[in-house]
Amino acid sequence: MHILILGQCYAPENVSAAVLIAELASDLVRRGHQVTMATGAPSYPHGRVFDGYRNKLFSSETLDGVRVIRTWSYISPSKRVLPRLLHYGTYSATAFYGGLLAGRPDVILSFSPPLPLGLSAWALSRIFRVPWALQLEDLYPDAAIAAGVMTNRALVNFFLGMEAFLYRRAQRISVISKSFQQTLLTKGVAGSKIEFIPTWADPNEVRPMEKENAFRRAHGLEHKFVVMYAGNIGLTSCLEDALGAAEILRDRSDIQFVVVGEGVRKDALMEASRERGLTNVRFLPFQPRENFAEMLAAADLSLVTLNAGAALSSLPSKIFNVMASARPVLAATPPGSELMQIVESAACGWTVPPGAPDRLAEAVVQLKDRESDLVQMGKNGRACLEKNYSRAQCVEKFENMLTALCRQTQAQAKTIQEVP
Repeated sequence: MHILILGQCYAPENVSAAVLIAELASDLVRRGHQVTMATGAPSYPHGRVFDGYRNKLFSSETLDGVRVIRTWSYISPSKRVLPRLLHYGTYSATAFYGGLLAGRPDVILSFSPPLPLGLSAWALSRIFRVPWALQLEDLYPDAAIAAGVMTNRALVNFFLGMEAFLYRRAQRISVISKSFQQTLLTKGVAGSKIEFIPTWADPNEVRPMEKENAFRRAHGLEHKFVVMYAGNIGLTSCLEDALGAAEILRDRSDIQFVVVGEGVRKDALMEASRERGLTNVRFLPFQPRENFAEMLAAADLSLVTLNAGAALSSLPSKIFNVMASARPVLAATPPGSELMQIVESAACGWTVPPGAPDRLAEAVVQLKDRESDLVQMGKNGRACLEKNYSRAQCVEKFENMLTALCRQTQAQAKTIQEVP
């Protein structure tokens, strides 16, 4: 098959979405398919184009066997809403041009967010007369509404209309969460159209490692009980709970909170931490991919958070890398969320409700003295990851979905041709 993939993020960007799409694309090439990626100039997380790249109308390169077509988009370091919307909107529009340059594929796969990218994917599928699958990493506009970012009623209705339009026209909709699946059913999407393909981690890349390692030494974390959050610092991450817990535990010099990553909420959280004088909270930038496994291994307890309104519209993908690293999870998550279900079914950690920093602090103190339990939780998470969420398993599910979609479309076309 010739597979055309549309996605805002791609290698060499280091954000989880970019890594996952790059792994999917390169693995599909290794499975014998031709893959073309239509994306933008790499600029995440700082809103500056990477060295060696230019934000041109069009450029092309080959990465790991994948033909990568990059088109222009508005890029700004600003974390304000309007520049971000312009970034998403301009890429979503120019990706159509990138898809045209790719030549006729056999099938199209687009990633959301950004939701408007689906319009380009749908238009390309109509022009090329090929099937289109829509992959939902988050539910939009639901996630934006839950985060309080989208409050204008007219704007909400506009995006709800766009969402319904795209859901009706995609031949397949793949979701990373079973709760997403239920939400789509309530929105009137046919169950036969929905595929559940979870996010993954690569157990060959992220392996259990020694806790006392070079990352700990480089950041002065020796002999500390490290509570680590590693990932996007976004609007649904509710890291205010971590600051609240750190404030409660400020006199515990043996406990250190470490936040690794970037995102729209990072500056505000750093300022809040400074104002409170929280010396037990350390903020670090995204780490190079080659240091990723070592960074995760440096945690005694890995923090995964989700705010109360996002239980049905978001699932933090960071949990799968934590499970791969065999580190125990402390999840601040709404009761009944899929994040809670994963942690509890895998027996890989502890959960507390969001918005309760006292409960979070209490859990940290209790778990600190349960070393054997923490080790077992980590092992349980690793075993669950290998069984249910490995890279090879999930890529195969994508391949099967796209292959079946192509065959179904070809069979329908043949039937139409045979009708007298």
